[in-house]
Amino acid sequence: MANPDGRHHVEKTKNYCWRGTSTGVDLDRNFGWEFGGKGSSKPESLVFQEITSDVSFDAFFSFHSGINHIYIPYSDTKSRQLKRVPDNIQEMLRLAAQLSRCTKYKYRFGTSHQLINYTADGTIFDYMAGIQKIPFSFTVELWGKQHQGMSCFDLFNPKSDELQKVVSNLHPLYINIIRYLSEWKSRNIAKMTNPYSERPSMVLGYMLLGITASVSAMICLHRKFRNCPKIYTHQRIVSLKTLSSSFPAKNL
Repeated sequence: MANPDGRHHVEKTKNYCWRGTSTGVDLDRNFGWEFGGKGSSKPESLVFQEITSDVSFDAFFSFHSGINHIYIPYSDTKSRQLKRVPDNIQEMLRLAAQLSRCTKYKYRFGTSHQLINYTADGTIFDYMAGIQKIPFSFTVELWGKQHQGMSCFDLFNPKSDELQKVVSNLHPLYINIIRYLSEWKSRNIAKMTNPYSERPSMVLGYMLLGITASVSAMICLHRKFRNCPKIYTHQRIVSLKTLSSSFPAKNL
């Protein structure tokens, strides 16, 4: 759980419209992407920042509730003015289109500034796309219902007797995410091997074959003509155990 003290605050106060930490910081909008204040000012935000800096992720999903929308970056004020979109926009739109129709809930999808009439600076999914360059970064509003009364509880949460059914209805969403990303990963591995073909490149294989043939020919010639200068010299083999005993541990 990313925001335990915020949850404790909600349970204690019964203020189901609360969306921050216990001190009121919205962790969803606390990141250093077109942010007026100090991005990642909370330890919870720093965890996400450090993990995504240390590990190369293919996708990031921020799941919410309140409406049936799939948001693609960017949502900040400057990006809206510039009409800026992520580098991987076409692939993201294809995945969003697939997700929008894979469950019984129909989702609207598109860039954030196209779907909503306000901007949000410093969001986590903008940061993941713009700073960390994660190829797929989404905010998905999984479930929503017409708001009634003074409490936000019914806006963000299904009724207890409907919860299991809602969770089951959402299951195809996760299956489609994993399947699409797996296929995308396979396609990109093939392109990395040979950017001009869908099939794996044979260039590396030919290079290895040529090197092997050359070495084999040199060995054969050396054995046939003993007077040729040696192409190699005998070298002493030193084990790691011997090497480790020869130097202080701090120098290794």
